[in-house]
Amino acid sequence: MNDRTLMLYFPDTESAASLKIFQDPTSQIRGFYFTKSQLNKVETLEYANNHAVYFLFSESEESSVYIGQSVNGITRIKSHLREKDFWQYGILFVTDNNSFDKLSIDYLEYFFIQAFAKTQYNLENRDLRNVAPNVNVFNQSTLNSFAVQIQFLLEAMGISFKPSAPAEQNFQLNRDVFQAKSPFKASISLQDGKFILLANSEIKVPLERTKDWSDGGNFYNRSLKRYTQLIDAGKAIKMDESTAKLVDDVEFNSPSTPAELCSGHSQNGWVFWIGLDELRKEQE
Repeated sequence: MNDRTLMLYFPDTESAASLKIFQDPTSQIRGFYFTKSQLNKVETLEYANNHAVYFLFSESEESSVYIGQSVNGITRIKSHLREKDFWQYGILFVTDNNSFDKLSIDYLEYFFIQAFAKTQYNLENRDLRNVAPNVNVFNQSTLNSFAVQIQFLLEAMGISFKPSAPAEQNFQLNRDVFQAKSPFKASISLQDGKFILLANSEIKVPLERTKDWSDGGNFYNRSLKRYTQLIDAGKAIKMDESTAKLVDDVEFNSPSTPAELCSGHSQNGWVFWIGLDELRKEQE
């Protein structure tokens, strides 16, 4: 039997869904779950300013994550309110006795960047930490045990480490597969309410004219960043200066975001994917 116990503590019962502390009673590792609006409250909580590894998550358009480290816990994350606006909630991990040192959080940051790069999450990190920190064999065993414990706690909070599935597997498991309208070469499938842009789909650099849109270039910058991140993470390979091909499936929360990624232009995803709007109307 492989059961475990998890303790939950709610510092404010009126904000139970947006602020909670969780911990395995057999471990010193403590997690803080918080939405952006609760950040100042976390700073006042015991141990929240210890050495930490943290995760900032977004599920607005696509599932994405930023992984970072901090020698002063939650205080470091406050800067992300100014520098990063993509995230809706965060999870911070410390130890009660502050046994995480700089080497520990450096290794854990590296470990989880590599782990999330293999999942459906889009990495918001610019530095993908391709070189492992210099850790001796004795420390590595301890640090790996920390990582396993943190991964369990993340999964307990609903964070999936399910790897990206090969395109062939998705075609077998999913009945509903939708092709992009001509002339674009891409396809999505539906799985558990998510829109999966399938491997071998072609993605595009945003069109130059979108720089001059009335949004001040926000669409262009956001789309170019997403395109570049997929290539940097090894989830897509460049075919030419404006096109890349996915080598992994990528998960989105709406059909429009992958449609924009595959066309380089603003799109209504329900119309872009042939047959998708008809399926929606059937289910209404």
